[in-house]
Amino acid sequence: MIDGLEPVSIQELRVLGGPKHWSVEGHLDQLPSLTPVRGQICAEHKGNVLVVEGELETIVTLCCDRCLAQYNHELKASPNELIWLGNAPPTESELQESEQIDVVEGLVECLNPSGDFTPAQWVFEQLNLQLPVVNHCGEHCPGPPGLNRSTASAADEQNEPLDPRWQALRRLQQP
Repeated sequence: MIDGLEPVSIQELRVLGGPKHWSVEGHLDQLPSLTPVRGQICAEHKGNVLVVEGELETIVTLCCDRCLAQYNHELKASPNELIWLGNAPPTESELQESEQIDVVEGLVECLNPSGDFTPAQWVFEQLNLQLPVVNHCGEHCPGPPGLNRSTASAADEQNEPLDPRWQALRRLQQP
């Protein structure tokens, strides 16, 4: 948990009458990272919506899906999100009555107006969305062990120690 990112009441944000700013510096329990998460976030209560934006960055260590080698990957996010303050997504009439009608199109998230906004959870979600779907260490990736060796003989490949995670693939390759 990052110090200073404790949950804040939506009502407290409403009473502020302006944006609340948080400085982000530390590690998230749910997202192991090589470097601390750094940046800032800002949340402002605007009638029926909560406007949240930030600048976040960190470096995480991932495992390549092809060669199983670990590599470092930089995560950067500049999210800007509108969160509907209600127990259910807004209806068309609620959107028409909203003070921010020009900006509420495309709302996805909802928060209970008498609940809390959790900045640490929001930071985690925004960085997690930046993780690649397919982990690939780059153009220099050798690929799965034993598949791209044109000079190695079959006997060498059989004697070579093989990562046990590739055994199923090895069995598929055998005639």
